[in-house]
Amino acid sequence: MDHPYLVLGAVTLLGWLLYTAVYRLYFHPLAHIPGPRLAALSTWYECYYDCFRSGGGQYTFKLKELHKRYGPIIRPTPSEVHVSDPEFLDTIYAMRNRNHPFRSGLMVDQSVGGAEDFNHHKLRREAMNPFFSVKAVLDLEPRLTHKRDKITAILDRAVKSKLPLNLSDVFFAFSNDILRSYSFGSDNGLLDDLPEAHRQRESLASLLLSVKAVQHFKPVFSVLGAIMPLIAGEKAIPEGIRDMVAFRNDAGRNIEAILADKTNDNKGGHSIFYELRDSPILPPLEKTASRLQDEATLLVMAGTESTAKSLAIATFYLLSLPDVFEKLRSQVSAAKKQTNGALSLSAMPTLRYLSAIIWEANRLSFGVTGRSIRYSPTETLTYTASYGPNNGKTYVLPPRTWMSTVTLCTHTNESLYPDPWRFDPERWLGASEEVDRRKRHMHSLGKGHRKCIGINVANAAISLVLAAIVEYDITLFETKESDIKFKYDFQISHPELGSKGVQAVVEGKDALRENNRPGIAD
Repeated sequence: MDHPYLVLGAVTLLGWLLYTAVYRLYFHPLAHIPGPRLAALSTWYECYYDCFRSGGGQYTFKLKELHKRYGPIIRPTPSEVHVSDPEFLDTIYAMRNRNHPFRSGLMVDQSVGGAEDFNHHKLRREAMNPFFSVKAVLDLEPRLTHKRDKITAILDRAVKSKLPLNLSDVFFAFSNDILRSYSFGSDNGLLDDLPEAHRQRESLASLLLSVKAVQHFKPVFSVLGAIMPLIAGEKAIPEGIRDMVAFRNDAGRNIEAILADKTNDNKGGHSIFYELRDSPILPPLEKTASRLQDEATLLVMAGTESTAKSLAIATFYLLSLPDVFEKLRSQVSAAKKQTNGALSLSAMPTLRYLSAIIWEANRLSFGVTGRSIRYSPTETLTYTASYGPNNGKTYVLPPRTWMSTVTLCTHTNESLYPDPWRFDPERWLGASEEVDRRKRHMHSLGKGHRKCIGINVANAAISLVLAAIVEYDITLFETKESDIKFKYDFQISHPELGSKGVQAVVEGKDALRENNRPGIAD
């Protein structure tokens, strides 16, 4: 035979593939978990829906479909279980469970979110907690209201110009300015440069469109990332990556200056990195510039996107649903009369309807839409199916089993949220066991001890802006529900491709109209 080694290699490969297939289907510790055979055989099943089917980012929606067929527990990849049961959330995201290492490739592996071990995460989290407490947010109210006032100035100018205003750009600029200012003590003033805010928002969206492809073909993208700039120059690097690298470089310079600052002259700027530098609980290895760069990337990038998205969703529905808009406007107006026109952050939690709108906007933002995977290092867990063809059957999950659930399955669970795609703040009002259950099972901002550390900042910022927006008479412009509705999972929810975001015409201030706002269009 002319090519004996080639034949031997082919036979060896075929044997390995056959062995792997038989093992995964019949002898793997998760072989007893229901689900498609193709998903149990290979991650190519996931890859098809994430990278090729209907524009990509579809596996999250496929998981919901598979649960209807197989029941509450399925095997989405050879080494993982996915559970669509709100009552199992606390088990998956239990205190001592560990985080599966990041799959996103977004340069945040050394951040608090990237810590795999529980104790490692706890160390980083405790060093940051004081800076994100309710008290800390209230102390920084002047900084937040200053940025809110910039938005009202933009709205006032739009009243005079009568030109359409891209509110998604405004919300992105606002969120980015807040997070940068909160993190570093200063910002880039995007609210003063909305064209630049638009460019950065679009470049970040474009970057996130490639997240799933990078996850599944990371070696390919690593090679391309190394050789393309050499062949075609800097223009070969996607704009979103250039923006992220520029931000990291800028953050790195700020952090190095803070680490070298012996006078503490800038501590009055209230930068979190001064706090981390001086933290008595962090060892020196946790205070390096490279690690703090990852922390800055996660804080600013995640905080900007999540806050801006919830604001866009809340505003779209406010402008689409006259009853919701007028009810919030009345509540805000009454509260301002009681406080002589000044509505402070400390008063915001008393505005129950405003809080309900924020809960509902956060629910329909879906947070991190990909699978946030956890595992228990030593404990054998069990799950008993609560519905479906195997209702009542108990499944054993050995130690180190990767477990997850996507927010889509929880936040569209009809037993929790009837008519789940409808924007309905009323579902969060009142003191009842059902409302408490809904709040307990919300996880758009994370779950358990890894819950989003910036939730107090985000909700404070959102409440200030929404309370200001209802003072204006605003009409949507060329904006439909598909411009904000979750259609693609690119690690965060993404609407219809090509969406320009929420656009509107600001017609006046305090100009009440009687039920003539347009309904939801799609």
